[in-house]
Amino acid sequence: MKLMRGMAVLVVALTALGIIFLFAQTSSAEQAKPINIGVTEDFSGVSAPEGTSEFPAFEMSVKEINAAGGVNGRPIKLFVVDNGGDPTKTVGTLKMHKELNKCVAIFYGYNSAGAVAAKAWAEQNKIPVIASGPLSDKLVDKQGKSWFFRSYTTNYDQTVAMLNRAKELGYKKLGYMATTQAFGTDMLDILQKTYSQFGLDFVAYVLCEPNSKDLTIQAMKLKNAGAEVVLCQNYVADQIVWARNLKTIDWKPLSITGSILLANSLEVSPPELWEDWEGQSVIDLNKPIVKTIWDNYAKYTKKRHDDDKAPRAWDAARILAEAIRLSGDPDSPEAIREGFYKIKNFPIATGRVSTTASYEIGRNYTLGVKDILFVTVKSGKFVMPSK
Repeated sequence: MKLMRGMAVLVVALTALGIIFLFAQTSSAEQAKPINIGVTEDFSGVSAPEGTSEFPAFEMSVKEINAAGGVNGRPIKLFVVDNGGDPTKTVGTLKMHKELNKCVAIFYGYNSAGAVAAKAWAEQNKIPVIASGPLSDKLVDKQGKSWFFRSYTTNYDQTVAMLNRAKELGYKKLGYMATTQAFGTDMLDILQKTYSQFGLDFVAYVLCEPNSKDLTIQAMKLKNAGAEVVLCQNYVADQIVWARNLKTIDWKPLSITGSILLANSLEVSPPELWEDWEGQSVIDLNKPIVKTIWDNYAKYTKKRHDDDKAPRAWDAARILAEAIRLSGDPDSPEAIREGFYKIKNFPIATGRVSTTASYEIGRNYTLGVKDILFVTVKSGKFVMPSK
């Protein structure tokens, strides 16, 4: 009888141990389960130079996060596809990430037109999307919580920074050259509403179709209008055509554009085309993390891009991981979206030394006017301007 009781106790004990062991195995497996993140990037199309340059930094950052233990012990798994910079194709890739890859969040690429489509999709499907490149102010949610976030600034803030720069340098007559796509027409609308506040005279503008072969007529229009400073908001191929046509008509106004567009243009065209051009940038060379990211990116890709593409894509990965960590439920897109709004004063690479990232209602982006700086091209290199 005692033997039978002893055996029963032993069976109960072993069963309990088995349950504990099974629970430990299940818990461990759950802990190692990947967090699926989709990537839809501009690897082809009009914004391919930007997309192909920024994605390796996002991927590199994710690998660093995984090497450090992932997010609460769970690795991030990326599913990467090309969206061609096309809104319709972008929506198709997002649908695939949701239905086939079971992704709980998405990293989007560069093109503003595709980003507008991605934002609408995110709102309809309730899956958070973060992007590091698109500028259109159609991506800003001024009321309520958003499903679309940026590790970057807005078209409005960039425009104001450029106008401030023109005023600071003493220019009076403003011209504008831009793409017909969203981020070009958005800035035109902002310029028309704000230029007079800076004591400037907006003398003329030209809008250029993508893949233009000759922009001489457009350049002559701004020259004849007396523009002293020209703000440029166009993709690399068209901006190169524009710079060549400026040289053709022997006209050299102060030209200000985005530093990324300027950096990509320098890589694929003669540097003398860009001498004395200025680029508005979100990189402060006094921020130690910037050089570290550039150096790591160069080792990772065997290519060097010392501009703001890598830091802002690196930021996007870190911010997304932080939103997942703060969510409390990495398998819930809704919880991850709430995680973004829990991010306050998060350290980032972009912006000035004092800049940190926070999200709140009415601000689904990280950087403002005060975080934007300017660089000047001298002998094919970026330098900080003396004034």
